[in-house]
Amino acid sequence: MKKTLVIFAHPDVEHGSIANRIILSHLSKMAGVEIRDLHKMYPDFKIDRQKEQKALLGADLIIFQFPFYWYSTPGILKQWQDEVLTYGFAYGSAGNKLDCKEFVVSTTIGGPAESYCSEGFNNFTVDELLKPLEQMANLAGMKFNRPIISHNMIYIPDVYNKADEVAARAEEHAKKLVAFIEEKSC
Repeated sequence: MKKTLVIFAHPDVEHGSIANRIILSHLSKMAGVEIRDLHKMYPDFKIDRQKEQKALLGADLIIFQFPFYWYSTPGILKQWQDEVLTYGFAYGSAGNKLDCKEFVVSTTIGGPAESYCSEGFNNFTVDELLKPLEQMANLAGMKFNRPIISHNMIYIPDVYNKADEVAARAEEHAKKLVAFIEEKSC
């Protein structure tokens, strides 16, 4: 069985995210899936490079699961990239440790899909905004897979969306991600 490593970044999943809580619940029930919750593991933001690199070495599929913050990843995930994906490990003349591993971004976005286009409120598509992660995967020799993206995933009581609707969208997102993992595990 192939091993899946989920690098998860959300500062307060228990209280701040219906969507990511549901997605993690589905992933945690899968055999061969390891979830590394960066905020729980590193509340002081002191990332253990060797421990993280060892986890990457054992994985066949690497997933970045996160809420889309300011058109990017949460800060701890960017810090993780900077500290773990080092020269000689992920890139450079001897940096081939991640070659041929599968990589996918799975992200939840608060805003509606129609706001992410050249004519929309955010001026760019989500695919355009995720280009740095695609290039990270390319530089590290990983196979970049089409991101799994869901919109309207934020719930603000009496202001934005309904909790049950966000939960239903999160269930759909989780099903897509689980199906992707199962497909790659064959």
